[in-house]
Amino acid sequence: MKSLIVLRHGKAESPGGVADFDRSLAGRGTRDAVRVGEVLAEKDSMPDLIVTSTARRAATTAQLVAEGCNYSREIVPASDLYLPTQSAILATVRDIPEQHSRVVIVGHNPGFGMFAMKFGNDVDQFPTCAWAHIGFDVEFWGEVTETSNSEGLDFWYPKLEE
Repeated sequence: MKSLIVLRHGKAESPGGVADFDRSLAGRGTRDAVRVGEVLAEKDSMPDLIVTSTARRAATTAQLVAEGCNYSREIVPASDLYLPTQSAILATVRDIPEQHSRVVIVGHNPGFGMFAMKFGNDVDQFPTCAWAHIGFDVEFWGEVTETSNSEGLDFWYPKLEE
């Protein structure tokens, strides 16, 4: 089984005159991203690999999650995860190196929320810093398709703790 954690970036600022791609995290987004990493460690869901959208808010979220769970390996940028389609997310997943069993991908809605719902997480919302843990019944990442057997293993976001 391959294990994928689909993570939406943290809450971002919305300053005028800044391109969407360049938006930075708000204070809450920064705190929540660190907490995501801590919760991953608490739930014994440490990733083997983190892959992130190249947008500033997603890349920063990935870095803070890594710090929160003491992940010290490479964080792989993936430009296709910026405002992705379902096929772009699926292509990114299929390209994950086979030696990795548990992977976190960081990106954006609506694509990430739709992907989580499609593959087994019964969620009606996918707020900032939400993650859905999906198990795929495959031996290799390249075997993941739109019809792969999958299971929603967990769903979490910071406001659940409030």
